[in-house]
Amino acid sequence: MYQHIVIAVDGSRTSAKALAEALRIAKMAQSSLSLVHVASLRDMAIEGVGALDTHQLHDLAFRQARELLDKAQKQAINEGVSRVDCHIAESWEGGKDMADALIRFADSHQAELIVIGTHGRSGLAHLMLGSFAENVMRKTHCPLLVVRGEED
Repeated sequence: MYQHIVIAVDGSRTSAKALAEALRIAKMAQSSLSLVHVASLRDMAIEGVGALDTHQLHDLAFRQARELLDKAQKQAINEGVSRVDCHIAESWEGGKDMADALIRFADSHQAELIVIGTHGRSGLAHLMLGSFAENVMRKTHCPLLVVRGEED
């Protein structure tokens, strides 16, 4: 069974479903769990936080990521997963770069499974927003569990 599982955490309902599945597997296999948040600094800048300088953007991204990861870590511990760590990565380039950051973390920490959520968008929404899950799937050599959520 899996000894080390990496889960992407972004605060969405889909991510919460993926976390629940990762916790279920981690408890069953007595795995260690790494919670990873990849902050998209580009998206933060575009969404109106752009008035902040680079240092302020990093600080804001770190604070928001820390809140998400702390909540997920408490959930994991409360559900009986004893070995949980957290990691924050940053990306200025969006989807593909964010996927690469997650894969680099998983590879460098000898992950045996990556768990991610997907919104399952198609058509124009998929074209405009890209697919983090698709990029991870295409690039990783690690087993991957993709948990699909309801449409947001």
